[in-house]
Amino acid sequence: MKITYLYHSGFLVELNTMYLLFDYYKGELPELDNFKTLYVFASHAHQDHFNPSIFALTRNHSRVQYILSKDIKLTPRKCEREKLTSQDLEKIVWLKAGEKKEFIAEGTELWMETLKSTDRGVAFIVQAEGKTFFHAGDLNWWIWQEEDKSYNNNMTARFIKELEQLQDRKIDAAFLPLDPRQEIYYAKGIEQYRKVMKIRHIFPMHMWENYGIILQYEKEYGANKNGRVYHIRHKNQTFYVE
Repeated sequence: MKITYLYHSGFLVELNTMYLLFDYYKGELPELDNFKTLYVFASHAHQDHFNPSIFALTRNHSRVQYILSKDIKLTPRKCEREKLTSQDLEKIVWLKAGEKKEFIAEGTELWMETLKSTDRGVAFIVQAEGKTFFHAGDLNWWIWQEEDKSYNNNMTARFIKELEQLQDRKIDAAFLPLDPRQEIYYAKGIEQYRKVMKIRHIFPMHMWENYGIILQYEKEYGANKNGRVYHIRHKNQTFYVE
């Protein structure tokens, strides 16, 4: 499979019969094969995870399915601004946390479920072509030095509880937050994910272009354990993964 880091938390996964586009915010999309079905995911409405420009993909790609978190609202005014037709709206499915859904379209089959984010929206577990993908969205252990003990304790409890659903899950590729803004707590979330899930390939995200944080993480926490961590160095970087 081919995985392209677009920008921030945006990734494009290319498989034999389909594409999976996660949390496109900005960055250059490569030319897409119109014979492959394009599944477009948006984990929540924050502008660094959802860009309404994704709806323009239907202009050049005939096989598109949108899977959006329910907190993403499309008012009539927004639909008019984005020039969304009734046919476009039929291609959108909204999901809340804890839902499961199967898609069968144009000879492709995709199964997925959602988890509840510790911020807004959902995280995605996606199974397609015999592989399992996890995109965390903003489901992370958001501990901040400036917050009080009560806030951080509540965040810890919510994050740990949500990850109980991922215990011993086998994941082929996981897209996980590694946010330098958390300072000394920047790696708490990704470390917990690696303890809970059985991950083959790990793609850090939500780094705000501070790609050096990946090397810092490996130096401080070690690389030789559950999952290979990929060294993202710039936007639109492509990786070929078995």
